[in-house]
Amino acid sequence: MKKWMTLMGVLMTLLLLCAYAAGEGIIPVTLGPEMDTPEGVTAVDGVVTFSKPGSYLVSGDLPQGSLVVDCAENGKVILYLNGVSVYNAQGPALRVGECSPRAVISLVEGAENRLSNGTALIFEDVDEPDGVIYSQSDLTIEGGGSLEVTAGAMNGIDSKDDLRIEGGSLRIEAPQHGIKGKDSVEISGGEIMIHAGKDGVKSTNKKDPKRGFLEISGGKLTITCGDDPLSFITACHITGGEIHLSMAE
Repeated sequence: MKKWMTLMGVLMTLLLLCAYAAGEGIIPVTLGPEMDTPEGVTAVDGVVTFSKPGSYLVSGDLPQGSLVVDCAENGKVILYLNGVSVYNAQGPALRVGECSPRAVISLVEGAENRLSNGTALIFEDVDEPDGVIYSQSDLTIEGGGSLEVTAGAMNGIDSKDDLRIEGGSLRIEAPQHGIKGKDSVEISGGEIMIHAGKDGVKSTNKKDPKRGFLEISGGKLTITCGDDPLSFITACHITGGEIHLSMAE
């Protein structure tokens, strides 16, 4: 099975690179100390910023740094993660600022990806970036690869807008909340394992009666946590999927 998954990952990478060569706009970005940056991408002191709409095939390691999506121009930004490992001692490993209509993290089939941060987070503004993945815009996670999210402090995945999980194998370890989407969290696919010190999956918007909800329609969700496995303000709609819940010892 592992060999088959590896082969699928190689084939998917080749297909994405062929699409780029054919002019379909998938841009390869290889992380590293002396990386070449295409138009719309900058790398300064380990911070790799994507500032133009488009699709990017990202691979490689950042032992201290972060991936940042911050795009003033209207258009979707898709990051195809293809064997990425990023650690940020003092903040998010992947941060989404301005991005309209949404940012997408697409996990390449067969690829293993790791995002993590340290215990001494530094906040420079009021809106604290308190997740390994932190988004101020709508965010979608999809694909057939895997993503390991390990928080040294605070939350695993934190979005201030809508968060959708449509696919992928996600393993999330966090001392506070596993997955947090302020406006909403919608899970329609994937296999998600969460071990959290506080809540497993939560939505927190108290100001808008149409927000603050959870919706689970597919996928497999396994949560072990210290507080509420599913926490919401307005509603929790479960219409499908497989859910396993337990309290941490």
